[in-house]
Amino acid sequence: MGSRWKRWFCELLRVPPEPQPPDGTPASIQTFLAGNNYYRWRVIQFCIVQFFIGLTIAAMLAAPLLSKKPHTAQFITVWTFIVAGVVSGWALAALCGLIRITLDYQMRWYIVTDRSLRIRSGIWRVNEMTMTFANVQEIRVNAGPLQKLLGLSDVVVSSAGGSTHPGASHAARFAGVDNGDSIRDLITDRLRQYRDTGLGDPDAHKPAPLAAEDAARALLAEVRALRASGVLY
Repeated sequence: MGSRWKRWFCELLRVPPEPQPPDGTPASIQTFLAGNNYYRWRVIQFCIVQFFIGLTIAAMLAAPLLSKKPHTAQFITVWTFIVAGVVSGWALAALCGLIRITLDYQMRWYIVTDRSLRIRSGIWRVNEMTMTFANVQEIRVNAGPLQKLLGLSDVVVSSAGGSTHPGASHAARFAGVDNGDSIRDLITDRLRQYRDTGLGDPDAHKPAPLAAEDAARALLAEVRALRASGVLY
């Protein structure tokens, strides 16, 4: 789809622009897209559905002509207008569906930094999920027989649920990617670095508090130094 048409449709559907990267250093940002075969398979599925819809419409429109009743000129005229309207509506709906599939593929974003990840997808209804590495519990690569045939897979990153649902989990899905193993290894490596450096732990870099005895000794030393300098008498 041309950039001009794409921009026009995105404005019409109020699709937000490219998402901002999640929390992390700018140098660590990596953006992934769904594989080309993901788009081709979605188009093939769509064409198969439209083929059967077309057969159903053709059978319904042909039924009156196959009846043994005589057909007047008025009937033929009305029937022609009905056929033209139904076929035009079906063609318009098919075109809109194909545009939706194309935009859904082009506006699907998978962003990974050294601290978190963000996924956005959808056209009619935009879905966006951001997940910090502090909550990640599991990373796995799923691929069914058809996905393996097309060289595709889904990378699923699971995290702990919120406090309102103890034991629940949330999953971020990198759907239809052609480099699932590489994405899994990247997230695993960055998750390991994140935890090794203690990022996200507000107490990780705070100095340990002084014991009461040490604080008293430090205060006594300060007082003695002030007396020695003549400030205190």
